[in-house]
Amino acid sequence: MEGINSEFIYDLRRMGSLNMIQWCQKVGLLASRRVCNVCQKEMKFIERKDKKDGFEWICRERTVNIHCVKMSVRKDSWFEHSHMEIWKVLLITYMWVMEARVDHICLDVGVNESTVTDWMSFCREVCFVVFENESEPLGGEGVVVEIYESKFGKRKYNRGKRVEGKWVFGGVERGSSRCFFKVVECRSKDILLDIIKNYIKPKSILISDCWKAYDCLKDEGFTHLKVNHSITFKDPESGAHTNSIEGTWSAIKRSFPRHKVNNALIYYLCEYVWRRQFRTEKFNNFCTFIKKIYDVNKEVVGSKK
Repeated sequence: MEGINSEFIYDLRRMGSLNMIQWCQKVGLLASRRVCNVCQKEMKFIERKDKKDGFEWICRERTVNIHCVKMSVRKDSWFEHSHMEIWKVLLITYMWVMEARVDHICLDVGVNESTVTDWMSFCREVCFVVFENESEPLGGEGVVVEIYESKFGKRKYNRGKRVEGKWVFGGVERGSSRCFFKVVECRSKDILLDIIKNYIKPKSILISDCWKAYDCLKDEGFTHLKVNHSITFKDPESGAHTNSIEGTWSAIKRSFPRHKVNNALIYYLCEYVWRRQFRTEKFNNFCTFIKKIYDVNKEVVGSKK
């Protein structure tokens, strides 16, 4: 999938529906074969001008009281529940990957703002599902992981120190782009320790502030270094600091839209993690994420007419 850009997608559109479908089949975004659920034979890929995409999977085998089986080319794919043309879905996805503004996507694709924002949400959900299912723990013996919590929200009445919002706990592995973030109800020992055990390998070197919930980490098989932020930003004896994760919090908050993200906070966090880890071949990498969720080349059977 090298060299994919908006012009390539426009070229596919100009070459017609068949070329668009065949390219999607080649890269695994659409199924390249289907099996009939009645006779278990290979279905045929045929032209159907009365269908949205101009083509359809169909089994012409007939037995007594059994009709033909058919299936949309979009079955179980990233495109299945959309009424837009395939090229439009591809272009919106590509432009989200490239961090295009909503108004630019609306103009280029010719769709309304609500459609674009919906698809941007779908893209974030892909990041969320893959990271939830496949994330490898950070750290390891001798590897430093900085951990910290931050509150996402705004100051009450835009003044004073009181902040209303949600707590997010996260970790950043030094020397790599790997990180994790979890929205938490509170910063209690039980909640934070459970996340640490799930997302950080034993024997890692953990660096944190002096929040009391972290006092148990040495007893849990970690090397634990603290920084007292009320006194200094870097511990004079151990040299421990949390500059990496503090800078990450700032970068995340700058990248978020100005309006409230509310219940979508975890999805925006997952988007940030994805963009941090995949800074090259972005569209190719995101399509790989899509294919992890929408496995179109598994044995999927058709439905009766």
